[in-house]
Amino acid sequence: MTYSRSQDSPDRRAEFPQTDLRGSIDGLLNAFYQGTSKEAARYDLTTHEFNLLSACLKRKEECTATELARVLPVDASRISRIVTILVDRGLLKRRRLPSDRRVVMLSLSEEGVELTTRILRRINRNSARLMEGIDEDEIHIFTSVVSRIVTNHDAIQNSE
Repeated sequence: MTYSRSQDSPDRRAEFPQTDLRGSIDGLLNAFYQGTSKEAARYDLTTHEFNLLSACLKRKEECTATELARVLPVDASRISRIVTILVDRGLLKRRRLPSDRRVVMLSLSEEGVELTTRILRRINRNSARLMEGIDEDEIHIFTSVVSRIVTNHDAIQNSE
């Protein structure tokens, strides 16, 4: 079933007020996901592969696959497969720690940095187009609300 605001009666919205918020968030996520997916595909990357590259770029230092699994919505075995694909393409580098050869550190190669930066620029241009007509105050309010929702989610997760 697809979500449609026109199908929701005022009585139904009052009974389930989160429905409009959830539908709006779903639409927003879809808009950004499609943009990211389209730009990643231009360079023969999946969204998960691009997100892993982007997470490595954001960290600006070596990290482990376990650390990436904590910040990406992908399980550890999938992270491992993505890492292998990206290493084989020359976008990611592996380095074993001399002190503990079991620990593999990951970092972007020069080509990985260049490609990820290029894709991020394209995504940012697309994102700016999505934000046309929205002023800074509205963006600040939206960001504040989303931050509170994420904080509530984290509190719920930590209490379980």
